Amino acid sequence: PAQPFRRHFRCAPPVLSQCWRERVMASTLRCRGPEGRQRARSQIIVMGMSRSGSSLTTSIIAAMLRNGSRSDETAWRGLGRALPSDSANPGGYYEREDVVRLNYATISSVTGAGWTSFRPDHLLRPAALNASWRAPSGRAKFEASARAILGDMDHHAPWVLKDVRFARTLPVWRPLLRRPLCVIPYRHPGEVASSSRLRSVRLWEEYVMSALTAAREARCPTMLVSFRRWLPPRSAGDQA
Repeated sequence: PAQPFRRHFRCAPPVLSQCWRERVMASTLRCRGPEGRQRARSQIIVMGMSRSGSSLTTSIIAAMLRNGSRSDETAWRGLGRALPSDSANPGGYYEREDVVRLNYATISSVTGAGWTSFRPDHLLRPAALNASWRAPSGRAKFEASARAILGDMDHHAPWVLKDVRFARTLPVWRPLLRRPLCVIPYRHPGEVASSSRLRSVRLWEEYVMSALTAAREARCPTMLVSFRRWLPPRSAGDQA
């Protein structure tokens, strides 16, 4: 499924290609943006569909961003609390707990539904989320929480934040970000459905399309990362 996605972006190379090897430096990750110029990107957002290798991808990016004696963890969570691992992902999610909670709360506040329910207008145009706050105070509360998170992460730049729900909430985060880079791990929908408790190919399609559209609307240079390119097939079912 990589080829249909590839046409949407100027930077959508195979994983571990030259775009990764040359652009991941000791302190910056560089990628070619829509304007065609090389610029430093110190804010990286990982999003897409769950069970597609997003945790593994984030762990590798964090290791790439490690600078000197700084631990990998500060690159993906700063001083925030890590979302605890569980039986579904014993290796850890590589997510800040406050980011996940904020994205859950934002989706619920704006749509009145859970993270698995898409309104048609949000699926076709994720930026519509910006105009859909049900309570005027919702945006102000979101921005206060998001600014605190980003302020902490910027003390540990370059950084990576991961939550698959950024595929839906990126439009409300985007005004607070400075020239971010988006990374979207993808995996065959049948493998995702068999690996997930949700067992839903429909949700895979909605999240992948929402992630692609949100990144394009936000004019974020984007990398697509194939899960199959990380691991041999025998190991592919064991990672998320």
